[in-house]
Amino acid sequence: MNLLHIKVSPNINGSSSRVVSDYLVDRLKKKYPSINEKIIDLSQEPLPHLDGCTVDAFLTKPDERKEQQKKAVQLSDRMIDILFDSDLLVISSPIWNLGLPSVLKAWFDHITRAGRTFKFTDTAGNKIGLVPNKSVYIVVSSGSIFSHGPLVSHDQFTPYIKYAFQYIGITNLNFIRIDGTHDPITRDFAIPKALSIIDEINI
Repeated sequence: MNLLHIKVSPNINGSSSRVVSDYLVDRLKKKYPSINEKIIDLSQEPLPHLDGCTVDAFLTKPDERKEQQKKAVQLSDRMIDILFDSDLLVISSPIWNLGLPSVLKAWFDHITRAGRTFKFTDTAGNKIGLVPNKSVYIVVSSGSIFSHGPLVSHDQFTPYIKYAFQYIGITNLNFIRIDGTHDPITRDFAIPKALSIIDEINI
């Protein structure tokens, strides 16, 4: 089994999302001893945001691409190949300013490609995802509490993740939340609660 572990937080040693996702991966490795973990650390090696040349290359048929365009799609192709080779994904990320850190959004931009991870149908506006049979665990930390209470509607991270994966055909998503890491009432219990959730789920 191949596991793709995407890490986002730049806080290498003190990140709650990193602590919890590492705990989850350790549990997965105990259940599946032959698991092969591939780590993409977007804080250490951020993917470039899409530029004009890359977008033009995406929209050009492979056999019609110029040399510069061929080079421009190589990174995206590699990210997509890694995605297809993975049976299971673990994403650890904070919520920043209600949504995704830009490095994680860049990953989605690189792996969301017409003809590779989704295709258009004969019906206008309809698309079909081409990346089935993947399970995803999303370990998401937030300074405030977005899973319940008055801030639920402020959470732009969770809806984006759901629709972005659905867009390419992945629907088996499992969210593990680390809520209220900056809230004086909940911060001491945020990580232990998330770890206990992992202990209870059937992975």
